Amino acid sequence: MERIVFAVLAVLAAFPTLIQAQAATFYLPETETQFSLNVANDTDNGDLFFRFTSPAYSWVSIGFGKSMKDSLMFIMYPSEDGKTVTVSPRLSTSNSEPSFYPDTQLDLLPGTTITSDGMFVVEAVCHYCRVWPNGALDTESTAQPMIYAFGPGRRIMSNDKNAALKRHHKYGRFTMDMLQARGPGGVPGPESKLNGVTLEGGMKKDHDRMNRAHAVVGCLAIFVLWPVNVVLAGFFKKMKFHVAASVLLLVFLLVAYLLGGLTSAEYNRSKSHRTPHQITAYLTLLPLFLTALLPIPPISRLSSFTPRLHTPLVSSTFVLLVLSGGLGLHLAMQSRPIILIYTAVALIVFAFCFLLQTCIRRRGSAHQRSRAGHEDEQGLMGLKARFAGEHRSRSRAESVESCESGTSSGNGKGVFGGGTMPGPQYLLNMHPGVPVHRW
Repeated sequence: MERIVFAVLAVLAAFPTLIQAQAATFYLPETETQFSLNVANDTDNGDLFFRFTSPAYSWVSIGFGKSMKDSLMFIMYPSEDGKTVTVSPRLSTSNSEPSFYPDTQLDLLPGTTITSDGMFVVEAVCHYCRVWPNGALDTESTAQPMIYAFGPGRRIMSNDKNAALKRHHKYGRFTMDMLQARGPGGVPGPESKLNGVTLEGGMKKDHDRMNRAHAVVGCLAIFVLWPVNVVLAGFFKKMKFHVAASVLLLVFLLVAYLLGGLTSAEYNRSKSHRTPHQITAYLTLLPLFLTALLPIPPISRLSSFTPRLHTPLVSSTFVLLVLSGGLGLHLAMQSRPIILIYTAVALIVFAFCFLLQTCIRRRGSAHQRSRAGHEDEQGLMGLKARFAGEHRSRSRAESVESCESGTSSGNGKGVFGGGTMPGPQYLLNMHPGVPVHRW
């Protein structure tokens, strides 16, 4: 009898598929991703058993629903020690980062691990997972909508079930036959083919265009338009170029702020607008708009000290913008090389603007020097005009005096050629401007 029992056990060990639980299987050859689901029909709490294997991206997910909105999703990423997998049941109310759903009871079974070749293996049972807020799993459906997604390559290593996620890199949809998945409760075994699943198109590559545009527009404003504007202000006589560049710079910054606000609504970590990046960005608005208001005549004429505020306000705005950008890279979970490149570019641009502004303060801008030269020229012309007027007045006075003295002098003899013009006896006198007496 014992020999018969040992023989049966040996056969079962050699052919594990004979004891595998009935399941529907989703399989993706491109990534060797498997998701097999067993809907237990012999439990009172509607248990769901599943097996999931996939390359260890930063995170991977499977969800019950047509889209992210109102779907129950299982997000999987490496644990803090990198030896096992953190599985986070999450819900999302829109096409944004889902949040941890604590009402789901999920138990990880002993087979859950990260293999030596970098593959997630998750074996789990979920209790009371068939119904969730604004959604439910239809166990009678032959085409239950399902979604899947892969995060970017950079890993998240955390035990926190509400850990921050980067936007998915690729995603897709399929439908699953729940009747095929129903059977006695148990964890499905390994599988490498579709079973009761219909794919809806292939994997689609996602693009985080809004977040990327926010970063690109902000960097163009800080690292391109800003130093160009400083050059225009310091070396061009006509202020209209500086004003035009300032308006363009302000437009770029406002667009960056708008895109940043829209991007913030997509992630849990930024929805509250309380991150260091967002707080610094909002603080930057104060010196930015004060700088924009200073040239307005009613404000610029308030005091002789008002124009002097321009340089410190501009410098503080630039520093805050650069700091906000660096904090934004940290918030977006960018890699260290990108952060180091940003830091190097920021230091180079800051040094360039600092040296340029120091030169401008010592020599004065081209506009100021041109204006000062014009005022000096006008002052010199005024002095010349005043001296010429005084000289003409003095000459007329001397002429009148000479005529009067000539008319009243000696025996009633008249005087010709009084003043500066020669008289009729020019050949006799040979000295123009000297009064000539008639004999």
